Amino acid sequence: MADSFYIGMDLCSDFTQLSYYNDITREPESVSQLNNKETYMMPNILFYSVSSKRWYVGGEASEARFSEQGVVIDGIFENLGSRTPVRVGNEEYSYNQLFLMMVKLHIDSFLYRYEDAVVKKLVISIPEYNSTIHSILSQLYKELDVPEECIEITSHLDSGLYYIFNQQHDLWINSVALYDYNADGLNYYRIDISRNRKPEIVTVTHEDYSEQMSLSIYGNDTYAMDNDFAKIAEYENKKAYISSVFLTGIGFSDKWMKKSTNVLCQGRRVFVGQNIYTKGACFRAVGGDYKKFYERFYVETKENVLYDVGIRTGNPVGEEKDDFVPITTGGKQWYNTRGHIEVILDDTDRIRLSYKSIRGGEEKQEVVKIHGIPKRPNKTTKLSIEAEFDSPSEGAVIIKDLGFGKLFPTTNKVYRKEFSLNDTPLPDEAEVEVEEDV
Repeated sequence: MADSFYIGMDLCSDFTQLSYYNDITREPESVSQLNNKETYMMPNILFYSVSSKRWYVGGEASEARFSEQGVVIDGIFENLGSRTPVRVGNEEYSYNQLFLMMVKLHIDSFLYRYEDAVVKKLVISIPEYNSTIHSILSQLYKELDVPEECIEITSHLDSGLYYIFNQQHDLWINSVALYDYNADGLNYYRIDISRNRKPEIVTVTHEDYSEQMSLSIYGNDTYAMDNDFAKIAEYENKKAYISSVFLTGIGFSDKWMKKSTNVLCQGRRVFVGQNIYTKGACFRAVGGDYKKFYERFYVETKENVLYDVGIRTGNPVGEEKDDFVPITTGGKQWYNTRGHIEVILDDTDRIRLSYKSIRGGEEKQEVVKIHGIPKRPNKTTKLSIEAEFDSPSEGAVIIKDLGFGKLFPTTNKVYRKEFSLNDTPLPDEAEVEVEEDV
């Protein structure tokens, strides 16, 4: 029987990290390079060997380039979207193709260590949403020959939350601090939990310190870096009672923290690790008990949807019960928020859309009037209603006529109603007519 793995991938511009879920320890384990068991950060380079006519990736590519004749390809992230082709042997590749190949080879380099190993679920964590990367990775399931739903893309912030909320409870009984010090500079995230209200809400405050602290500013002056970081940590510690601190990024890989360590460790536990995002992505891949914090809390970040989108049933001015039926639920990243329901019209040609704030209280409504569907007997028109987002506050509801079996075939009509959940109010119970034939 083939081994099937839950895999988390941290995909950055220079390096990739992998982790897999160990069923025995019930924890994610980092994947080391094949040629260096002490290293978990795999460089994002490719090498094509002319003699063996094969591709290498990561540490193996770094090694093979000095022992075999071939072509080295790096700077893949920086050139995504470039129209300049790369010639390798007799073939030409776009950087987008090379990027997809690189990601697949990183995964294959792990799977090849086990006989007939396959991907059960893969979650790829990237620093933040990138439309080009998402578009390319949406084709990865074909390359890996797995169902489309086996692959999911998330962000570093979401992966960090998955990691933190799957640690022991006393580490996040109060606020949690996450410092990410990478090649672009220092970013700080404070995770707060509002327990005195229902629903309980996790909010994330972000402070960008990249102009004050970056690796390029200090060079070898670790004394100045230590003092500056200590000042930032002391300032942020005064804003909230922090239970624990997590440090990640290559900026924390060297042992330069002395004064700042004393500041961070006063009354709280501090953890340093380069594998927070890959392990958080692995927890997300497993799901189950590891996503219970999303069932308990609504998570409010700059990339998460703060509304439940659905329909209202019944007559709002009559005695009939007026229920809310959700299509999508808030608290998740907008690019991972989508859903669909099916309804049968009961003596109406209107759909009443409802947008409910996850903070409670506020609800916006509007009515979509369906035109162009032939007159049918009551309760013989079935509709598919989907919701998708283009940003945390904007998206569309797509309504499709499904007909009603062989008796009343579909018209193949699709109705698209765009919405914006910013401060501008929606037309309250206004009729909005939309129609689009496919």
